[in-house]
Amino acid sequence: MKIYLDTSALIKNYIEESGSDVVTGIMHKADNIYVSYITRIECISTFRRILRENNITAAEYKELKAELLHDVEYFTEIENKKALENCEEIIDKYQLKTLDSIQLSSAIYIKDDLDIFICCDIKLNDAAGNERLPVYNPME
Repeated sequence: MKIYLDTSALIKNYIEESGSDVVTGIMHKADNIYVSYITRIECISTFRRILRENNITAAEYKELKAELLHDVEYFTEIENKKALENCEEIIDKYQLKTLDSIQLSSAIYIKDDLDIFICCDIKLNDAAGNERLPVYNPME
């Protein structure tokens, strides 16, 4: 199974919250995990925010970051310039935020090789569905 994980879904593998068990289970079954090159950065930013809000300790932050950076070595990061060529069109079409347009554009780029687009953002999932991606929301 080949899956694409948006940051909103991938973060659930590291931070225990609703949908975490589902995401982790799917990841363990996956043959290939695709992520955008921005996903790593977004996850680290989220970990840092959670630290700033005092929901994790500095030691836990370092652990989460190290675990993510280790895992990313086994993911297929989409960083091809061609994958981003339709970001402007996606923004105009769906009024997505910048990073969400990059996530969707990256997933569209590998659409023919993708079994599931996993995301917890309703607006992004709607746009992905309109682009005929096989959308799955682990929160539902």
